[in-house]
Amino acid sequence: MQPNFKPKNIVKTIEIFTQNGLKIVNQASKGNDWESVIRPLDKMEFELGHYTSVNSHLNAVMFNEEFNAEYEKTLPLITNFYSEISTNKALYQAYKNLKNTDLNEQQKHIVQDAIEGFELSGVGLKGESSARFKVIKEKLSLLSNQFSKNSLKATNEWKKLLNKDDLEGYGDDQLEKIKTDGGFEINLQMPIYMDVMTYADDRSLREEVYKAYVSRASEVGITSVEFDNKAIMDEILALRLEMAQILGFDNYAQLSIESKMVESTEQVIDFLQDLVRVSRPQAQQELKELQAFAGIELMPWDLSYYSEKLKEKKFGFKKSDLTPYFPEQKVLSGLFLTIEKLYNINIKEVEEYSYHADVRVLDISNKEGLVGRIYLDMYARKDKRGGAWMADYQPLMEGNKPVAFVVCNLNSPAGGKPALFEFDEIVTIFHEFGHALHHILTRVQYPSAAGIAGVPWDGVELPSQYMEFFCYEHEVIELISGHWQSGEVLPNELYEKLINAKNFQSAMGMLRQCEFSLWDIHTHSSNKDTYQVLKQVREQTALMPSIKQSRFLNTFGHIFSGGYAAGYFSYKWAEVLAADAYYYVRDNGGMDSKSSDSFMHNILEIGGSLEFMQQYVKFRGKKPSIEALLKSNGIDN
Repeated sequence: MQPNFKPKNIVKTIEIFTQNGLKIVNQASKGNDWESVIRPLDKMEFELGHYTSVNSHLNAVMFNEEFNAEYEKTLPLITNFYSEISTNKALYQAYKNLKNTDLNEQQKHIVQDAIEGFELSGVGLKGESSARFKVIKEKLSLLSNQFSKNSLKATNEWKKLLNKDDLEGYGDDQLEKIKTDGGFEINLQMPIYMDVMTYADDRSLREEVYKAYVSRASEVGITSVEFDNKAIMDEILALRLEMAQILGFDNYAQLSIESKMVESTEQVIDFLQDLVRVSRPQAQQELKELQAFAGIELMPWDLSYYSEKLKEKKFGFKKSDLTPYFPEQKVLSGLFLTIEKLYNINIKEVEEYSYHADVRVLDISNKEGLVGRIYLDMYARKDKRGGAWMADYQPLMEGNKPVAFVVCNLNSPAGGKPALFEFDEIVTIFHEFGHALHHILTRVQYPSAAGIAGVPWDGVELPSQYMEFFCYEHEVIELISGHWQSGEVLPNELYEKLINAKNFQSAMGMLRQCEFSLWDIHTHSSNKDTYQVLKQVREQTALMPSIKQSRFLNTFGHIFSGGYAAGYFSYKWAEVLAADAYYYVRDNGGMDSKSSDSFMHNILEIGGSLEFMQQYVKFRGKKPSIEALLKSNGIDN
């Protein structure tokens, strides 16, 4: 279970492994049953994953030029290896032959899923089309890594040294985060950036930092032009379009939808536009209220600042009133207790070597013994990619327990205080643990469908978003809160204010997410410049104009270096499932109930081994409706 966090000669290792792997593939293609076809491939994938997942993980969380140079050399090797597998006609035929053998229900689903995967990966291509398809895949892997690298470097390049007088509006906790020997240094790391946007009274400072942030990795940014991602984005989009057309689709969105629960791009667009239609009137009222409160013509760098002030006035508290009650250790212990109640498991921190001193190693067990392990890396660092995510290191297979990495970019300890988390950060932790539990709690012994493997992309966010709902339960608040000095749990008065403010400006947030999703699906449905597409989408979704320097798409890693291309709608689609699931469990016993057990057994444990919506209906008794999503966001339909 202990990953090798000090890989050596990674290029040579991958070269040797992929060469041997192709021999295994060719042997498996001659098999005639599950044991001779899929079992050796599972073992091969299991072992290769040990190298590729660690290399990818370290490149994201401990970035340095020397390692990245070696890592980039492995990308074509890995991409070409998988291209060889996915276009191996003999192996494809072997899978098709398996359909006529004696398989259980899970095996039948896995085989059919694999056959469809072969077909979407170009197994039917010949000659120049096949060769070009492989070249495209290799180029995309390199471009995605370059996009991520440029985003990180552009983020790290901007810093500003300030005096305390420049930071009126900041509390002691915010000042401690940025205190240096020479004054106070701000940067574009998310926790620091959000503090400027939320607390800095100096409007010109907020404007400067906002413009630096939204123009990162672009031709108009204040960082080096060498980090401009626009040409990379254009090439990625062009290659995705070409890939889709080679396979016979009109555009990449159609190709993406083939492996999801939704039936068509039109269904996605209708779903999102329906949310826009329902949300926009309420969002307009929310912005009108904020505008009246601010008394000035609002600009983007004013929204977080005045929203925080308005929330304080309406609900009688501010974000900084909450943070002292949520020190890191209390939040984590409460999170673990919540998970233990939900899923009847135990989480224990163990002392074991990892790749960074900040990383916590967590062993997950149940009454049967050890279930799996999580490596938790929470704090923002200069050499760490922004955002939050879960990555799998090892699936469940033949006695080997699942292992996952959970990564966030949250506040770290400062000024003699423990890390004090804002509530949004707590939601993020719960979210990522939902993904990790989906991976760890699987009962599926087939790696290709264990945990999140094989789960349709528009279903993979269900367990994570489901976990978010529990952050707001009073029982959970009592577990995760404890003032860092007195140990006092969050007072009921503050809790009630938190709940009352839960859906503050939720319609504005809904519009923003729909904007991202509509831009994504339309960008991958056309051959237009992506910023022109954004301009057209914003005619439906935007309540205020964008500034000319905004190039936020240039660092949109979910789309250009992650797995969400033509699938960003999955967040909203899965939120419908999550809200529906949560209300069902809450109304039928809550945590530690049969309904909660049913969620674990039918969703988490099954992973991608059976049809996802079928499993949801088995848990819930019926398909979900959009009403649950609107209810959870406090949007009047």
